[in-house]
Amino acid sequence: MYVRVKRFRNKDGSVREYLYIVKGVRVEGKPRQKVVAYLGRLDDLQREGAIDSLVEGLARYAERAQVMDVAEDLFAHAA
Repeated sequence: MYVRVKRFRNKDGSVREYLYIVKGVRVEGKPRQKVVAYLGRLDDLQREGAIDSLVEGLARYAERAQVMDVAEDLFAHAA
């Protein structure tokens, strides 16, 4: 999974940018991006300082997931 920035041009030439969490999948043998979560407009997230809190929250979850994976491996080897 990774973060994707999607850009849209307005008629006046300005650009709107949106953040998504996406994952790569294959559909009929071709790579596609599946949207896992919509995070919002980039300028709004930057203005509110929400990007840093999102990253911190995801990092905490990633650490927990790693610990759980290690625990599962230990239990599997002990059995």
